[in-house]
Amino acid sequence: MNATANTLGPGCGPASAQLTEMVDVAFGLAGESLPRDYELPLFREIARILPWVLKTPRAGILPMKGPRSPEGGVMITHRSRLVIRLPRDRVCSASALEREELRVGSVTLKVGEGSFRKHLGAPTLYSPRVTTGEADEVRFLAVLEEEIAALGVRGRLICGRRVEVQLEEGRAPAFPVAVHDLREPDSLLLQRAGLGRGQAVGCGLLVPHKTIVAAE
Repeated sequence: MNATANTLGPGCGPASAQLTEMVDVAFGLAGESLPRDYELPLFREIARILPWVLKTPRAGILPMKGPRSPEGGVMITHRSRLVIRLPRDRVCSASALEREELRVGSVTLKVGEGSFRKHLGAPTLYSPRVTTGEADEVRFLAVLEEEIAALGVRGRLICGRRVEVQLEEGRAPAFPVAVHDLREPDSLLLQRAGLGRGQAVGCGLLVPHKTIVAAE
């Protein structure tokens, strides 16, 4: 067991006293291809098992990684992981997901064992989808500039081509965003805080990235 990959379960230690600390919990996953716009149905299924997640600020599902299906969804492979960002003091509670089945449309997913990873400072952070409600790129970036300034963070924003995301209130414009030239404390703060809204379905949840990328 180490600081960046700790198994969940009965052996979990006491919750961190630092309630604002966020971690990423990664679960093994087995099943078929997830459909396009899987994020909201998947979050609802997780909330069915972990109802407290609905009232947990900044908690959400990180975008699934994997090859794309012909329909635009995500194919589940042996390397697929369901990754949830949540407060450190909720890690043990999240172990209730282990061995559960999640129904997403016509697809059934089997959740495996989970482990958690502490966040590490990185000079560049990235999210493939950030939404503020603004469809205009200039206004969108202006909103984000104000948001990171309010946090006391200094970094340079770059965004890619506009996409759309499905939120509880309906379809919303979003942009892939990279924030770079970050000091370590600012990087950790942005990973805790996220950007924009819709974090429950993965919008604005930032992860370390080696290079600055644009929308595909």
